[in-house]
Amino acid sequence: MKLRKIFILIILIITLTSLTKKKYFEGVITYNVETIILKESSYSDYLKERYGTSMKFYWGENGNLLRKTFGNQAGLDYSLYIQKENTFYVKYKGVDTLYYYSGLTQDNELLQTIEDESEPILNQKCKKIELKLKSKFDGKEFISEYHYSKNQKINYKLYQNLNDGFANIIYKTTKSPYLKLKLIFDEIIMTYKAEKIEEIELDENIFKIDNKLPRKKHL
Repeated sequence: MKLRKIFILIILIITLTSLTKKKYFEGVITYNVETIILKESSYSDYLKERYGTSMKFYWGENGNLLRKTFGNQAGLDYSLYIQKENTFYVKYKGVDTLYYYSGLTQDNELLQTIEDESEPILNQKCKKIELKLKSKFDGKEFISEYHYSKNQKINYKLYQNLNDGFANIIYKTTKSPYLKLKLIFDEIIMTYKAEKIEEIELDENIFKIDNKLPRKKHL
């Protein structure tokens, strides 16, 4: 009888531990990419091509991130973030160089943050955080909208030093990957909208840095 009680106690402890253990999202989200040109210029054709027509965003268990672009012959190939290094590695299509920059880099000034409700995405109730930003390069203002659901959780503490794009502020607020990202500039509007969410265990080789390519610091 005593052994039975001990066995039941062990099972109870294991069950409670599994129930209280935090579960964070690991997997890949596929987005449709839409680019709308508001003001035609000599760069319009390149801007239409640069970000492709679809994107896959891989979320690693340890905080590594990978964004791969599809449907374009020029422009961005992929962007790889290594959490331990707090460093981005960027590869452009047709360019045999791997560019890198620190996650501490911040090229914009945050003017305003607004939180609001959003429309459902993939049958999930969503909220929105809107950032009004000002470029430090040309002084132009633009808006970033992040639409998210509470159904997918991420460990925002892994990104507390990720200043690029104010990701540290965004992830601390949303605690979720975005299901829609809308970037509104004077000359262009870009929208990434989730089409498919796959919560799967990822092979860490997905986040492997290509050491065959020469590296150069991103301007």
